[in-house]
Amino acid sequence: MKLVTGVAVGVVLIVGLIAVTSARRESAISSHQTTTVILEDLRFVPNRIDARAGVPATLVLTNRGTERHDLNFPSLHMPGLQGVDAILEPGETRTITLMFDQPGTHTFICTLPGHAAAGMTGAAFVAQ
Repeated sequence: MKLVTGVAVGVVLIVGLIAVTSARRESAISSHQTTTVILEDLRFVPNRIDARAGVPATLVLTNRGTERHDLNFPSLHMPGLQGVDAILEPGETRTITLMFDQPGTHTFICTLPGHAAAGMTGAAFVAQ
């Protein structure tokens, strides 16, 4: 009887520990995320943004290049996206907050003539 009770208590403790660990992990994944993106001459650093659908993602955009640049999601129409495609002058920093409605891969580009063609592109990878 003592052995059965001891095993039962052990199982309850393990299940509780797994539940708490899982909840903490989910909370960390779901929380607001901030990513710094540097706009340099003809590239974004990093050129990958990781986000979750329905969770705000803040981007701190800094133009360290010698030319004007922007960051635009040409295939998306998201509420609150105003200002994202505004041009940043050299040395300018702007903070924006996005919220992706759907998971998937969403490409972003610099829309100034020739910049995307020269490689100034990236993607947001949005998880469920």
